[in-house]
Amino acid sequence: MPAAPTIILTADETMMSKYRGGMFIGFTTCMPQGILPDWLYFRAFAPPVPRRNGRAVLADCGLRIIEAILLENGFSEEEVAVVHPKDLDRMIGEETKIVAIGGHDHLGINPPTSEFVDLVRTGPPYNRVKFLELVRRVSRKNVKVVVGGKGAWQLADPKVMDKLGIDHVHVGEGEISVPRMFKAILRGEEVPRVVRGEDTPVDKIPNIRGAVIHGLVEISRGCGRGCKFCTPGMQKLRHKPVDHILKDVQVNLQAGDHRPILHAEDVLRYGTTKIEPREEKVVELFEKVAALEGVKKIDTSHVALATVYHNPDLVRKVSEIAVCNSKEKIGTQTGIETGSPELLEKYMYGKALPSPPEKWPEIVEQSLGILEDNNWVPACTLMVGLPGETREDVLKTLELMDKLRDSFSLIVPLFFVSMAGSALSKENSFTADKMLPEHWELLGVCLEHDVKIAHKLSRGYEKGSILERFLFRLAVRYLLKSAEKYAKILKRGEPPRDYSETWRYLTPEL
Repeated sequence: MPAAPTIILTADETMMSKYRGGMFIGFTTCMPQGILPDWLYFRAFAPPVPRRNGRAVLADCGLRIIEAILLENGFSEEEVAVVHPKDLDRMIGEETKIVAIGGHDHLGINPPTSEFVDLVRTGPPYNRVKFLELVRRVSRKNVKVVVGGKGAWQLADPKVMDKLGIDHVHVGEGEISVPRMFKAILRGEEVPRVVRGEDTPVDKIPNIRGAVIHGLVEISRGCGRGCKFCTPGMQKLRHKPVDHILKDVQVNLQAGDHRPILHAEDVLRYGTTKIEPREEKVVELFEKVAALEGVKKIDTSHVALATVYHNPDLVRKVSEIAVCNSKEKIGTQTGIETGSPELLEKYMYGKALPSPPEKWPEIVEQSLGILEDNNWVPACTLMVGLPGETREDVLKTLELMDKLRDSFSLIVPLFFVSMAGSALSKENSFTADKMLPEHWELLGVCLEHDVKIAHKLSRGYEKGSILERFLFRLAVRYLLKSAEKYAKILKRGEPPRDYSETWRYLTPEL
C-alpha cells in the first residue's frame, strides 16, 4: 500500500462539486439548511466531483494553484494530494503532516450567504455547516490544520482558531508564502498563527497540474476600477501571458472539460492596466483558446458593464469567437450594484469610466441589451444597504429595474457585508431588520424577474441518470414555486415575516 501524502489539500463539500455543470447553480451552496432535505440538496445540486484513487479529478482553482506551487517548490506528486472530504479518512495516514483547507466563505457571512440566511431563516448556511463539519473532523487527526482561501479573513482570530482547532490561517495570495510556510511547519519551526501573503508577480504564478471545476482558468488578477466595497478592486491588476493561459486550458481539456471559463474581474480588459481595452489582446486570447483542439465554447467569469457599453464591437468579435459554432449562450457575471448615480460616485466612481457616474443607468440598460444581442446571459448583482443609502437611492434602482424587466439576465440583490480588506470594512453590515419598504419591493421585483429566467435556464442542467434528472427537476420546481410566493408579498413592500430581530444564524455559532 502506497504511503499517505505528506500534505493534503481539500475544501468542504460545497466547494467540491460540478453543480450539474452550472456555474450559477454553485450559488445554491450559500442557501440555508431546512429548505430541502440535505440528501436531496446534495443529490440535486451539489453531487461530489469524480475521484480517482482517493484524489479529486476536479477541484477549486485556488487548490490547484497551491498544489502546483508546492510541486514547483520541491514536493513530489506522492507528497501532495487534492482530496474530496469524503475520502479524507482513508487518505490521511501516519505520513500526513498538514491538511490545508481552502474556501471562499468558510463561516457563511459573505454575500449572498448572509442575505439568504437572514431572509429565509430556516437554519445555518450549507457552506458554513460543511466547513465546520470538515475542520472539526480534521482537527481530531494528528496533523497541522491550515486554512486559506478568499474567506480566510473570517478565521484570522486566535480565539476563533482555538475553538475550531485550526493551527494556522493564511490570508491573501499564497504562491510565495505558502511553500515557505509549509516547509517551516514540516521542519518543526515556529510559524505565526496568521500568515499574510503578498501580491504575486505573474511570472511566479504556476501552471495548474490538475483540472479545475467548470474548466475555470485564471487569466488576470485584480480589477483597477477601485470599488470601495470590493476586495478584488483593491488588488493590483496583473495579466497572465497567453501561452500560460493556453497551457492551463489544455490541462482542463485533457480531463474532458471542453467549455473553458476564462476568469478575470473584467475579461474584456485582458492585457491592459488602463480602462480602455486593448482589443487586439482580447481577440488574440479568445482566438487562440478557441483554436485548441477540443474547445467547444468559451465562457467568461466576469465582465464590466462599462466596458461592454463603450466597446460593443469588441463584444461582438469576442462573441463570434467564443460560441465556436455552437448554439449555446455565453455565461458571465457582472455588477449593476445600484441605479443611483449618487451612490455610484460615492463608492464606485470608477465603475462607469470613461463615462461620468450620472450616465450609469443608461450604461446598465444599454450594456445588458448589447450582451443579449450577442448571445450572453449575465448574472448581475445589486448591492443593497450601502452605508448612507437613502429611500431615493433605492427608488432610482427600482426605476432602473423597471427598464430591465425584459432583459435575459439574472439580477440578484446582495446585502452589503463589511469585509476585511475592503475600504468599508469598519462600517456596519446591512440586515433584514434595517429594510425599508422600498428595499422589500426591490427584492420582490428582482425575485419575480429571476424566477422567470430560472425556469428557462434550469432546463439546460437536467443531466445524469433518470433519478438524478427527476430529483433536480423536483428540487428546482419546489424552490421556484416558493420564490414566486415570496415575490408577490415582497413586491407590495412588505416583509414575508417579522424581521425585527437579527437572525441568530447570521452570527456563526462555533
